[in-house]
Amino acid sequence: MNHHVFKDLVPSYLEQLTSEETNKQMNVHMEQCKECREYVHDMREEWMSEHVHAQAKEDKNVDYLKKVRSKNRKKIFTIVTSLVSIFLILIIGYYMLYIKMWIADPNDVQTTIQTQGNTVTLTFSSKQDNRYLLLRKEQLNQGYTDNMIVYEMREDLSTPATLMDGINITYTFLDENTLLLDNGKEKKLTADDKISIQYKDHTKELSLMDLYHSDL
Repeated sequence: MNHHVFKDLVPSYLEQLTSEETNKQMNVHMEQCKECREYVHDMREEWMSEHVHAQAKEDKNVDYLKKVRSKNRKKIFTIVTSLVSIFLILIIGYYMLYIKMWIADPNDVQTTIQTQGNTVTLTFSSKQDNRYLLLRKEQLNQGYTDNMIVYEMREDLSTPATLMDGINITYTFLDENTLLLDNGKEKKLTADDKISIQYKDHTKELSLMDLYHSDL
């Protein structure tokens, strides 16, 4: 094997791409030729240096990708955590403002009953200045029970003027024991039919049969 052919084969030899027979011939040639041995030695060092540099660059790219993924995961975690926190704050705020904090104290509410013929009107008004009331009314499925929750809010620019003078709830009776419902049907009253008025930490109940003669 001559020098030119040998040197042409060295790159493939170093990358272990040459055949077994070619490797034998190259090894024999190196044993006989000092110049080619030194050439292979220098090429091997250069090849290893390039290989190490390429590997380091590849590792650096991998590390960079890992850092990018880690940062993206942290960003996603931060965004999700922030959204969950905002959601919880809104839920807690809604509970505190609309369900707990704004339920009126019974001592701050004036409740009166007015009877005119067969019509009985309950009026709720705030005893506090710059306050107005809201009333949530729902009829429970068991018998006939009007469940009312009285809320108290501060007056502001959005306060409905119609609520300033109080809240009126009207009941129409056909007789002392018969209630005329909103849908026009008649309801024979029993001792279980009542009005439940919920205030902060306190609930008042009034039998519908006794509504004519009760004083809240």
